[in-house]
Amino acid sequence: MSVHNRKNCTLKCLSALFGQTDSITRAGKYRFEVYMTEDGCTDGTADAVSGMFPQVVVIHGDGTLFWNRGMCAAWDEAAKSSPDFYLWLNDDTMLKPGAVASLLENSAYLGHRAIVAGTAEDSNGLLSYGGRTKSGRIINPDPVIPVACSLFNGNLVLVPDYVYRRIGPLDRIYSHSFGDYDYGVRAARHGLTSVVAPGVLAVCDRNDPMPRWRNPEVPLRERYRAIMEPKGRPFKEQLIYDFRAYGPLRAVLHIISLNLKVLFPLKSR
Repeated sequence: MSVHNRKNCTLKCLSALFGQTDSITRAGKYRFEVYMTEDGCTDGTADAVSGMFPQVVVIHGDGTLFWNRGMCAAWDEAAKSSPDFYLWLNDDTMLKPGAVASLLENSAYLGHRAIVAGTAEDSNGLLSYGGRTKSGRIINPDPVIPVACSLFNGNLVLVPDYVYRRIGPLDRIYSHSFGDYDYGVRAARHGLTSVVAPGVLAVCDRNDPMPRWRNPEVPLRERYRAIMEPKGRPFKEQLIYDFRAYGPLRAVLHIISLNLKVLFPLKSR
């Protein structure tokens, strides 16, 4: 996990997680360890987590890691114990009962050689995060069997050690976004399978308000500054991802398109 200043959300997420992992641990087949990067939190998240969940290994960042590099920091620590699986979990993603067991069961069905992504829905019951097609369209999970996907959001993802040993962790070249989609691209290039687990396994509202770089009320210089921030669309990272996923032509065209969107933002209706 990688978190920043969402203390109550983080505690709620961990409560849901341990509610499932503790029961699975008691069954005797699995043992779980939780590694969490707190990236320079100023709201007391680290102390609150250590107080309520002292078993969580907390890695301290300075506020410059953001999601992707924060996940890398946690992954580095987790890998030291050579686990059989790595579970990505966002702290705004609230697990439904049986979610972790479902991921593990579907992983076993696939010989523990495939990435298994879980699907989340928002508070209105609409799909928000999960496995996606190559074009980025979210995939409606089958109620019974896992379905192949090309990309996936990093909210809830199970990565077997078999996959990790072939492609490693998330790529540190990305700061905040891109790393999860890029992992699916890299997996496919190595001949590895990615699937969406059956059913909806979590609840998570989308974080998609109008970005500052698309807002016509924001001055042009500020729009360019916003798009180059880690949570925007930094051109270098965007170019690298698009080049890997779609090739050089589309990568260059996308950068041109993003510049046009910054220069000529559309007013929302």
